[in-house]
Amino acid sequence: MDKRPGLIGTFVRHATLANLLLAVMVVAGLYSAPRLRAQFFPDTVVQQIQVSVRWDGAGADDVDRSVVSVLEPALIAVEGVSLTESQSSQGSARITLEFEPGWDMSRATGEVDAAIAAAGDLPEGAEDPEVTRRAWRDSVTDVVISGPVGLDQLGRIADDLTNRLYARGVTRLTVTGLSAPETLVELRMADLVRHDITLEQIAATIAAAAAPTPRAMWRRAYRACGRGRKRARRNRSRRWS
Repeated sequence: MDKRPGLIGTFVRHATLANLLLAVMVVAGLYSAPRLRAQFFPDTVVQQIQVSVRWDGAGADDVDRSVVSVLEPALIAVEGVSLTESQSSQGSARITLEFEPGWDMSRATGEVDAAIAAAGDLPEGAEDPEVTRRAWRDSVTDVVISGPVGLDQLGRIADDLTNRLYARGVTRLTVTGLSAPETLVELRMADLVRHDITLEQIAATIAAAAAPTPRAMWRRAYRACGRGRKRARRNRSRRWS
């Protein structure tokens, strides 16, 4: 018969052993507590790459058949993609790739470019695919600032609150709602007559220079499975408009 004392028997025979063990655990906890990383609002980051293709005049069905069906199989095969979503609409296509947290997005962007180059030819009239990398972050809370003061004063209050929140550990803030800056153009009638131009021509030139340029985005992700890496595609959806 094995008469060696077990764990419970050891504590029974040594009355102070349990107290010593508890004291060691308490000291270790107090030593480790200040070194724990803490944030008021933990970051939630989703790495994505989006590919967008313009094809003016094409219907949603043609876009899906001639653009999405050509690019999507090659993009799904990119290592690390965990979720894909494609959207076909009138005159445009968009494919979104989502990547695992912590994945090297610089490498992913290069692999996406290579996959597009090897995917095949797009139909005549379709523009070259545009690849844009982006990171989606979950919004935690909104802070509304209002009062019977001017916009300049509200802006200064918002800047002061932003600095205080950064000092307390908040890592990302976005300030919206203030009126956009305005540009005032003053012209003399004599100059208009001398250069033979009209106010409509000047307004059209300024509007063309200030018009935003459309952009597109694309993203990817990796998932580890078992002993190696496994490419997974899930939650694929197509929306028609």
